[in-house]
Amino acid sequence: MPRLDGITTTFKIREKQNIPIIILSAKSEDTDKILGLQVGADDYVTKPFNPLELVARVKSQLRRYVTLGTYEGIKKIIDLNGLTLDQSAKEVTVHGEVVKLTPTEYKIVELLMTNPGRVFSINEIYERVWNEPGYNAENTVAVHIRKIREKIEIDPKNPRYLKVVWGIGYKMEK
Repeated sequence: MPRLDGITTTFKIREKQNIPIIILSAKSEDTDKILGLQVGADDYVTKPFNPLELVARVKSQLRRYVTLGTYEGIKKIIDLNGLTLDQSAKEVTVHGEVVKLTPTEYKIVELLMTNPGRVFSINEIYERVWNEPGYNAENTVAVHIRKIREKIEIDPKNPRYLKVVWGIGYKMEK
C-alpha cells in the first residue's frame, strides 16, 4: 500500500467503523498474522492464496456482518436537540416540523449531522457534497449554508445548530 501499511489502516478503520476486514498480505510470519488480528482484522490471508478460498472467506465475513447481527447499518435517525435527520426518508425536521431542503442542502446537513461537533472546511464540504475539487468554493458553500440556516434556525443570525468556526469552516452543534 502506498501510504499506510495494512496494520495501520486496519487500526484506523477500527477506530470508527465495524466492517469486515480481511488482510491480504505477503507477510506470512505468525507474528504478522497475530498482530493483524489483534488490531482488528477479521481474517488474515497470505500470498499465494487460492482465489476460490478468498471468495469463500469474503462471503463468510459478509454473511456474518449482515445476517448474524454485527451489521450496524446506516444510522437511520439522528437527533440533535430537536433537529432530526431521517436518512431512510431523506427528511429533516425541526421539532417535528418537516423542512423542505434541496438535494444539495440535504447532503450538507447529512454530512454535518452524521459528524456532530466536527468542523468541516468549506473546501471539504464542497468536495464531499459536489464530488469535485473545492477550489474557490467559498461563495457556493456560503450561499447554501445561509439557505439551510434560514430553513432550520429560529434566528438564522444567531444559529443554534449550524455554527461557523471562523477561519476554519462549519459544524453542526451537538
